[in-house]
Amino acid sequence: MESPPAPAPAPAPESPPADVSPPTTAPPSVVTVTAEPTPSDDDVWSMRLGGYLQSQFRVRQNSSAPVDEDGFRLARVRLTSTAQGRVGNLTLSAFIEAELQPTFTLTDAQATVSSKLDNHGLIAFDLGQTRVPISRQQLMSDSRLSFVDKAQLASIAPDRDLGARLTFVPPGLRMLRVMTGVFNGDGKNQIQNINEGYLFAGRIEVTPLGTAPYAESAFGEPWVSAAVSAGYNDLTPGNYEEKQTSLGADLSGAYHGFSASVEYLLVKHAFEGDPANLPGPDYNANGWMAQVAYLLPVELPPSRKTRIEIGARVEEIDRNDTVPIPQLADPAQSVREYTGVISAYLREHLLKAQLAFSHFQEVETETSTGTDATYANDQVLLQVTYRVE
Repeated sequence: MESPPAPAPAPAPESPPADVSPPTTAPPSVVTVTAEPTPSDDDVWSMRLGGYLQSQFRVRQNSSAPVDEDGFRLARVRLTSTAQGRVGNLTLSAFIEAELQPTFTLTDAQATVSSKLDNHGLIAFDLGQTRVPISRQQLMSDSRLSFVDKAQLASIAPDRDLGARLTFVPPGLRMLRVMTGVFNGDGKNQIQNINEGYLFAGRIEVTPLGTAPYAESAFGEPWVSAAVSAGYNDLTPGNYEEKQTSLGADLSGAYHGFSASVEYLLVKHAFEGDPANLPGPDYNANGWMAQVAYLLPVELPPSRKTRIEIGARVEEIDRNDTVPIPQLADPAQSVREYTGVISAYLREHLLKAQLAFSHFQEVETETSTGTDATYANDQVLLQVTYRVE
């Protein structure tokens, strides 16, 4: 008989791979993670690019007056840049805004140092080319309006200027905001003072309800605000001296869909020097406006944020109350304007379309030679605004 075969030898145990670490005694569910150190506020700095575009289509009555052509135009093409960081309890920031058409023009270029105080107080110091704190209409961005354009009184207010501005909200008195500043007084995009005079300006706001934004329409919480402003500018545009004194007041607010504002501005022009060199007699420029808008309480397609607003405004502008105009449609002609607007907001002021109809009534009806200065100039204006922040 054949003997049974010998049993096969047991396989030798496999050697563990060389890259396998020996077992540890720590439970397999425990994972040790080494976290990166959390940066302090002093290490956090940011920069944000943005801008906005406003395209228009205008239809205006034809008359003997110039500049009444219909058609498309780019009202504004702006780029913005904002940088911000912290050093201790101070917030440092910089803001730049530039117009790209028809040529590049710098509008804002300011550096700001600010600090929050106890009980909702604030102090902020701006240095550079910034808005002069006179006239609420002038202080608002052109992209944050209930209407296609600002009221015409903004055109007689001091615009951006090179200088320093201080904003102060006292601790425990958040309803009060004081803005004051000193500027070269030569207007924007003057890299230095062209004379030894300065523009001094100040504005006091009292907001008993809510927080007043420099924007129109009732998108936020209810608010009511009243303000007064004043400024003095000493100019030497030629071989004479011109002294401008600005005085203004405004009242604005919003409540449950309604928003409204009223404003008045007076700018006195006084000339000194050799009478033979003066450009003319002293004169006043003044303007007023009153407007109201209502944000309908309905949400429409294409998104739940789509809102419709209707508004009406009446305003008057008198750029020179002493010297009569030489011809009709002169830029200094006094007019009264009635405007109605309907706006569709897709993303509040960031994306909107506005259709406005304006009726113009000439207050100054005769030229310096006694000829008729009335003419047809009513217009319909469509504007689309798209802003990125």
